[in-house]
Amino acid sequence: MFEIEHASPRVGTIVRTTKADMLKGTYADEINRLLTERSALVFPEMNFTNEEQLEFASTIGKVFLVAGEEIQKISLDPKVSKVADYTRGAFFWHIDGANDDVPAKATMLTAKVLAGDGQGDTMVANTYAAYQDLPDEDKELIAGLRARHTLESSQRMINPDPTYAELQRWQAYPSKSHPLVWHHRSGEKSMVLGATAYYIEGMDFEEGKALLCRLQEFATQPQYVYRHKWTVGDFLLWDNTGTMHKAAAYPLDSNRLMLRTTLHGEESIS
Repeated sequence: MFEIEHASPRVGTIVRTTKADMLKGTYADEINRLLTERSALVFPEMNFTNEEQLEFASTIGKVFLVAGEEIQKISLDPKVSKVADYTRGAFFWHIDGANDDVPAKATMLTAKVLAGDGQGDTMVANTYAAYQDLPDEDKELIAGLRARHTLESSQRMINPDPTYAELQRWQAYPSKSHPLVWHHRSGEKSMVLGATAYYIEGMDFEEGKALLCRLQEFATQPQYVYRHKWTVGDFLLWDNTGTMHKAAAYPLDSNRLMLRTTLHGEESIS
């Protein structure tokens, strides 16, 4: 069984299949194809264990270790997660691995504990579709532009008044320069935006920030965004190379817990 239902015309697909077929990789090729075409795939109440999540992940790519872990606990509770403070950055649009030479191929989450009251939805924006719809003059404007991606940029959204020690820690993390337009091996193009994009190289700082803001606002219009309302056990998979994602706000003292696995990047940004 492999049944699909598109959540909206431009982004998001609900996939109904069996856990056995997921683990065997029966539909791995179809899932990889849909991942690129639809940006976000939902497998309702799949209820993966940690071992099953990793087993499935290996059918569609190579698992990437984050802080030495194959599965990360995504929580705002410092007793649960060592990077709980940084996790607050998930409230802002971003891509995973923007500071890496090769960003992650895809990211997946299994919902274990929900925030409650409909909070903590996960949103995925399709930047392939958004680029396609950009006016021609904007495509010409951004064709050769590059943005500098830094940890400082995203962390200032969480903590706009850092101590000197905090700032030094942020700035010690590698930063990367990426084109605003990602020319994929497939021939398709997407935009590389998000909270880590600090400034546009060679452009007046204020002018560049205004352009980044305008492009992100365009790319996160409702027609490009899939918003997933979680049920415990849901499994969400998204293409990290042609999207941005974020979590809708939820209380900092929430017990919300997601288990995340990331797939190793396969294509550098060019």
